[in-house]
Amino acid sequence: MNDFIEIKNARIHNLKGVDIKIPKNKLTVITGVSGSGKSSLAFDTLYEEGKRRYLMFSGTQFMIDSTPTFDSITGLSPTVAVEQRIIRQSNPRSTVGTRTKISNILAMLFAAYGTSDSSFNDGLPLSMEMFQKNSPKGMCVKCLGSGIVKKVDEGKLFGNLSLKVEDVCLGVGKRGSTKKLLDSFYKHHNISPSQELSSLSEEQLFSLKYGDGGKSSFMGFIPWIFHVTNGAFSTNSRLSYLLTEAGYMTNSSCPKCGGTGLGVHASSTTIGGKTISELDSMYIKDLFEFLGSAPLKSSPLLNEIISKLSCMVDVGLHHLSLSRPVPTLSGGEIQRLFLASYIIAEMDSIIFVFDEPTIGLHEVEKEKLISIISNLVNRGNTVIAVEHDENFMRCADYIIDLGPLAGINGGERIFQGSFKEFLDCNSSNTSPYLRDNGLLNIKQIYRTVNSDKTLKIENANIHNLHNVNVTIPLGLMVGVAGVSGSGKSSLISDTLVPKLKTLLNDKFVGSEDEESEEISEDNSAITGWEQIKKCLVIDQKPIGRSRTSCPATYTGVFDRIRTLFAKESGMPSGLFTVNSEGGCKICKGDGEVHYHVGFGNFIDTQCDACSGTGFIPQALEVTLDGKNIRDILSLTVDEAVAFFKGKDNQIDKILATLQRVGMGYITLGQKTPTISGGESQRIKLAKELSKGQSAKDSVYVLDEPTTGLSFHDSVRLMKLMEELVEKGNTVIVTEHDPYILSNCDYIIEMGPGGGSDGGELIAADSPAALKNNQNSIIGRYLK
Repeated sequence: MNDFIEIKNARIHNLKGVDIKIPKNKLTVITGVSGSGKSSLAFDTLYEEGKRRYLMFSGTQFMIDSTPTFDSITGLSPTVAVEQRIIRQSNPRSTVGTRTKISNILAMLFAAYGTSDSSFNDGLPLSMEMFQKNSPKGMCVKCLGSGIVKKVDEGKLFGNLSLKVEDVCLGVGKRGSTKKLLDSFYKHHNISPSQELSSLSEEQLFSLKYGDGGKSSFMGFIPWIFHVTNGAFSTNSRLSYLLTEAGYMTNSSCPKCGGTGLGVHASSTTIGGKTISELDSMYIKDLFEFLGSAPLKSSPLLNEIISKLSCMVDVGLHHLSLSRPVPTLSGGEIQRLFLASYIIAEMDSIIFVFDEPTIGLHEVEKEKLISIISNLVNRGNTVIAVEHDENFMRCADYIIDLGPLAGINGGERIFQGSFKEFLDCNSSNTSPYLRDNGLLNIKQIYRTVNSDKTLKIENANIHNLHNVNVTIPLGLMVGVAGVSGSGKSSLISDTLVPKLKTLLNDKFVGSEDEESEEISEDNSAITGWEQIKKCLVIDQKPIGRSRTSCPATYTGVFDRIRTLFAKESGMPSGLFTVNSEGGCKICKGDGEVHYHVGFGNFIDTQCDACSGTGFIPQALEVTLDGKNIRDILSLTVDEAVAFFKGKDNQIDKILATLQRVGMGYITLGQKTPTISGGESQRIKLAKELSKGQSAKDSVYVLDEPTTGLSFHDSVRLMKLMEELVEKGNTVIVTEHDPYILSNCDYIIEMGPGGGSDGGELIAADSPAALKNNQNSIIGRYLK
């Protein structure tokens, strides 16, 4: 039997015909700078071929005929990818509980062992469906399982009596049958659309609001709003958005079910004195302990739940709850959620390919994860991980280093062998940092706190925060540290950021695709915000909502490129985008057709109609200096800098900024689903920096910006953040990386544990002070 997986002449993307040997039943780490070709080797070559072979022999309908991107791969067994695909986990009803199937088993447990409230007993036997809010038998009849009801602020809508009737009615009577109904209503009540509300009689105003009991065909404006916003007319979803944004309509917790989304059977049945929604809302660590001591006789259902919860605690998901929506998880959390599923399945002889499994973990948590992944190997599996973490590399049986740099300057095999041998590799951009910690420069002079320039958060109590009071010094690099679930995001993302968004209004820049936040009581307050001229939140949410979005569209470069093509050809600019007349009608401009094949993995087949370009032939006939629009989108940022030099000043500026944040290796047209959270964040940072408006007194909020970065790239990012602070700005960075935290002027540390064991401020001082602080956990890891 062959002891190695051998790849010959791999040449996809920027890989330059590399030959690779990977030992079986070992832990192999693939490293190198960002864009060096690690994912091209691990996922686009190894995983895709493993998946193709499995599907080919399994009698599936998905047969792939594609151009080979390697000469041969031998020693391959079934392959599983464990990635950070946030954008594909977008179903708002998908939760941690439904994803792991624990919610289903818990519902079965309640149906079998639940104790019904004696005051409510309709004689019906309990069934699993009664404990599922997505089931007709289990959902709340008022909110239909969502836990949320909409409320209309009538005072705000009809309070200004100087408004005209047609102004109040927004888009009600713009077109179609609704316009006819409204015209009929006006005629019946002798109302003119141009009349002011103040001129209407009491009866007319009442009928306009609530309808006239069937005397005319129009139902009344407020009932009509609910009719539209509950999805009766998809064409009016824009109206629903406008009503919510304008504050005329708000989401509130359903009064009937208390926001649980469940019906009366679920709310009146308990195990150990707790309902299923109470168990759903517990931190997984607490739920594990509760069920372990619950007054139930041992049963296969209970044992299976406890086994799954134990595994989730082990992989660092103790701070989540079963009710937590999957779209709100980070890429690292999603990956560990899938990891838990595979561990529970107890598979062997599998090739697991991981994408930076240590992302989002504190130094103390990484040790346990490395142990768990090592156990996968001990069970007879092969594990291949794309990873930048030093300790993870030190635990590896084998190292593959790609490079030497990114994009066209990468794609070569620099090294393969043991970690000890890797330390002596002089041609690598990674090994020098492992040999000499001094290359990760730690600044010698730290900025001091100016007590007159501070931002204060008082009584922060969202999620697990215990009425936290904290001072954030302005004009400094401020790090926020703590183990997973310690309260870092609750303090910054869920308390500080929403407050600043409300207070700063148009001086606040955040995600363009923000979903409505969950409903929660927040009694916190912040002071000192008047000193801030602008707040910019640079998070890891995907850039753009659609699969056809890419760095070029997000940064605004693509609009200017299309304008250049339009000028060159005399054709409309819409011809040069897949989202308009230039897009292939079969694949909707995607270039691929997608099929889900289970466990969060997809099979993608090239669209035959457009040969994978996404464009119609007419769009590809026009060229700019010999390149058509597809060729342009295939350029890396580094290549595009040279191609567009002197053609458009704004394009030059944006591309140069993308280079500065270390994104020179990505292509302009790289699809959003293939862009990691860390890459999304750096693209957002480049977009804001290229505007050139960050003169002074701005606050930048960054969430784990080193995600996906090698040592080499982290040093570049650190210089950029220092530059922002030098200009008189504040950088607030939530981070686990000891290198970044050691370079912060001030560190706020939450803890001491995660979930119910966290939510307290355990330290707030300079890195030097935290090293000597007995309460600090991160202090012992600081450089």
